[in-house]
Amino acid sequence: MSEQGKPSAEQTTDWAAWSREAVEMMQARNAEWPQQLGLQANPKYRWDLDRALLELQGPLHEVIATICLVGTSSEEEGSFVWSWANEAIPRQHGEALEVVHDFGRENHLSLLTTARIPGGRPEALECLCIAARLQRAVGTFIDQQGDVTLYFTLLHLQAAVDQSSLVN
Repeated sequence: MSEQGKPSAEQTTDWAAWSREAVEMMQARNAEWPQQLGLQANPKYRWDLDRALLELQGPLHEVIATICLVGTSSEEEGSFVWSWANEAIPRQHGEALEVVHDFGRENHLSLLTTARIPGGRPEALECLCIAARLQRAVGTFIDQQGDVTLYFTLLHLQAAVDQSSLVN
C-alpha cells in the first residue's frame, strides 16, 4: 500500500476489504475529532455549500470545517448520487471529488464512477468513507433534510476564535 492507502500496481487488491478499512478508518476519526476540538454530542451546526463550510457550535467556541459534499441519497428514490453528477450542487464539490473519480477509473471501480448508485444509506456510507480516505479527510459529517441525506467529508477543521472578545 502507498502512504495514501492506495494499493500499489504490483499487488492484487481485495476491494471489499479496502472499502471496509475505509469505513473503519472514518469511524475511528469521527470518534476523535469532536473530542479533540471540545465538541459535545450533537452540537448545533449550519453549513454553506457555496463557501464549502460547516460551522459547529461548541460550549466554548465554534469549530469551522472546510467541507466537500460527496453526494446525497433519497429513501424515496432509493439511490445515492455523487455530487459531480448533480448540477444543483456547486461545482467545487465535484472538483474536490476528482481524486475519487480518477481512482475509480484507474481501478475499474464502478461504485466510484457511476453517477447514481442504487441503494440507500449503506451504499452512501461506503461511498462517503471511500471518498474520505482518498481525500485524506479528517472525518465525515451527515445531515438529513427531509427525504434527502447529505454526506460530507471534513477536509480541514479549526477552532474559531472571536478576536474582539480577547481581553488583552
